Amino acid sequence: MSSDSLWHRMKKNQFFSLIGGFAIAAAAIGILVLVVSLWIEPMSTPERAGTIQFHVDQFTLWYQKHSAGIAGHAALSRELQGDLGDLIKLLNVDPSLIPDPIDVFVHDSIPAMQASIAKRKNPKSRGYTAPLDLLAGESPRRRLAELVLAFGWGQCGSRLMKEGVALYASDPRRNFHAVVAALPQRLYLPLPELILMADRGKFPESIYEQFDSPYSPASIAFANLHSLFNLSVQGKVSPQNIPALEAASLVQFLIETKKGIGSVKQAWGTGNTQKLLACIDKTSITDLASSWYAAAKEEGRTADDYEYLRVYYLLGNGDPDAAWTLAQELAAKDPSDANLLLAGRCAISVGAFDRARDIVERITDKEKKQELQGYIDLYAGWSVSEAAGLRFFISPQIAAGEKEGLVSQTGQAYARIVDQLGLDGSELPQPMTIFVYGDAETRNRGAGLIPLLPTQNGTLHVVATDDVAYMIAETLPAYVWGKRTYSRLLRSGLAVALSRSEAQLVQQGCALRLDGSWVPLGQIDFGVADEETVKVEAGLMLRYLLDESVQDVRKVWIATSPLDLYLSVDTALDRVFGRTREQIEEVLVSSVLLCK
Repeated sequence: MSSDSLWHRMKKNQFFSLIGGFAIAAAAIGILVLVVSLWIEPMSTPERAGTIQFHVDQFTLWYQKHSAGIAGHAALSRELQGDLGDLIKLLNVDPSLIPDPIDVFVHDSIPAMQASIAKRKNPKSRGYTAPLDLLAGESPRRRLAELVLAFGWGQCGSRLMKEGVALYASDPRRNFHAVVAALPQRLYLPLPELILMADRGKFPESIYEQFDSPYSPASIAFANLHSLFNLSVQGKVSPQNIPALEAASLVQFLIETKKGIGSVKQAWGTGNTQKLLACIDKTSITDLASSWYAAAKEEGRTADDYEYLRVYYLLGNGDPDAAWTLAQELAAKDPSDANLLLAGRCAISVGAFDRARDIVERITDKEKKQELQGYIDLYAGWSVSEAAGLRFFISPQIAAGEKEGLVSQTGQAYARIVDQLGLDGSELPQPMTIFVYGDAETRNRGAGLIPLLPTQNGTLHVVATDDVAYMIAETLPAYVWGKRTYSRLLRSGLAVALSRSEAQLVQQGCALRLDGSWVPLGQIDFGVADEETVKVEAGLMLRYLLDESVQDVRKVWIATSPLDLYLSVDTALDRVFGRTREQIEEVLVSSVLLCK
């Protein structure tokens, strides 16, 4: 039988026709699948290029091929599954609300995380319902808590409540009240200020909120690039993050006193912080703040980390001598590596270098030992001296003659600034500490010795060529007055007014007027003119206002703080001094800048 006749007979037979049709369709589908898998799919999912995935329970773990973290994927899967079950129970969430799968992207470094997020937020990439970004070795619980809250509780309008609940859920057995109990009054943020921070966007968004949450943008807009480029990951929350830890203490207090976590969940919604708190506690914010603070102060003293935090915050409050005294007692009573490391940092901060060398020998943890040894090596051979409320740590790279001049000039400037602000000793750092480095590289290495910001800890890290008087004048007002103005113009102007003599400012102002560089005072700001011009004009304005009333300058400073009225500089000047910048300029030109 010829092949033609066989083909002819097969076409006539319905059974063979059906089989043939299926075969042709299957071949077509196979070709389509091949094209999709080899060409279209990679083109439409650029974020998957070079990755490997593991499907375990409710999670899909994504790694870059050859990632060092791949070896730990089984342990991470078990940790994720255990945490997920615990969080669902703790937060009283319906398990069906949590997506399946949860795509967990595990990165070896922050640059790798940035690149992965950028690829996933590409319009050409496929969408992921529930992504989660982690660094290899990082505990997943905090990020997973945010995911469970997002899908299980929904959107929340209060950054304070979101931060507090997520942090509480990440470690519900921790006594967060220890932070409130340990904080010196100057560092403590009362509830009304926490509310202002939250409602004015001063609580920073987490990585999850910015890039992984179902409420985050589907793609990265130009405005989000800055956040992506400056991405930082802090695993366990640092004691430096006082607002977040206070928020967790507040949430813990509400759970303990207002019928459990259900009351917080019931109030969860898109309203602002005050509205959400009013749903949980019917008393006024003032009464709620008082009852929370009293309970936290009492309960916090029983926490395991209370004594550690007392030392940490005393050091961060600009009181290194008191911190060192307590640190020695704590290390003798409980010589844990964490306590020893903190004691070593305190020892260096008061110049007890020999004691720091003794302490480092007792530390067993490799990383903590290396950290303290790094500071010991950095400050080897440094001299320590004190004069008129200042403690100087000076690098051996600074010549003896230069050292004497620096100490003398800085001491005079400090005394002058304190006098101009009308401050007494009880308001000042005890003492104000100044580390003088030989170069910027060593300065950057030493800047982490003492926790918190210069405006909180009263400590400056400088190189000999810095304008140290200006830096003191920039730091002291915020340290003493507590709140910090949002206005760079006001901050810089006050620092210039305090650190430069009136004669110098008048001379510089006249130079601007004579060469035509003067900008009308009502228009001056950073970005309008070069930085030095702005500083001179703002300095002249603040010098004039200081002569009028230091206390009124303080009122303007506080009124322009995000933790207070948050007024514009012009509104605050009008409200406090009863005049505009234009009116101040008229006085300056007619009676101060008598240029020839």
